[in-house]
Amino acid sequence: MTKQSNSPGFGGVPLPKMGPNEDFSLEAARKRLGETFEPVPTPELAPADPDLDRAVAELRRLREATAALAHSDVELGDIADRLAEVADLLEPRVPSPSVRLENMWTGAGTRRSNPVAGPENPLAPPVQFYGCDDGSVRAEVTLGPVYQGPPGCVHGGISALIIDHMMGFANHWGGRFGMTAHYEIDYRSPTPLLQPLTFRAWVQESEGRKTWTHATIHAGDRLCVEARGLFLEASVPVPGQPGTESMLGDGG
Repeated sequence: MTKQSNSPGFGGVPLPKMGPNEDFSLEAARKRLGETFEPVPTPELAPADPDLDRAVAELRRLREATAALAHSDVELGDIADRLAEVADLLEPRVPSPSVRLENMWTGAGTRRSNPVAGPENPLAPPVQFYGCDDGSVRAEVTLGPVYQGPPGCVHGGISALIIDHMMGFANHWGGRFGMTAHYEIDYRSPTPLLQPLTFRAWVQESEGRKTWTHATIHAGDRLCVEARGLFLEASVPVPGQPGTESMLGDGG
């Protein structure tokens, strides 16, 4: 029989001020904290290696420092040589990609390694999400040149990536599961770089296996992006765990 990993919790970590057996979900939050409460951040998960987050944080520093360096008058020859030394030191030591996929699921799944909020992923800004008492999830993030698309603006694909992930998180916060089946996005106005952006997502409707979720991005009071997604309860095999499948979507 296939086992399902479909808990709405996040890596088994409880809400702040909540007991160890209570899920990180709107329903659990209301039971413990009441109908009205301050936005609750996604609980942190400890890294498998205490130096992992520090190493990735340094990679993010490099990522930001090397983005858009053309015509900058920075002498990069020596820097490239030193980075090559680090890559040569690391590459022979890391497990194969397939083994790393398996290792992700021995702990927190992709919660620590996803490209939106994962502290272990140097591609991630990362985005910190909050669950709100109105059923929505929110985040505020400022994106730099590494995420540029049109001049001075966030790449539309980056907006879509963060929104899709955030809608999955909104589903979990609302006690729903599923993976993206259909996705629509409208770019209402340019999404600026180097300015605080407010992301918001919420479950609009649900029926049986289907969940319809909406999301927006604002720069101040200006609407930049809005999106609608259809999510279906579905499962995929968990790497390295034969006979086990997961229903957790992008936000899980």
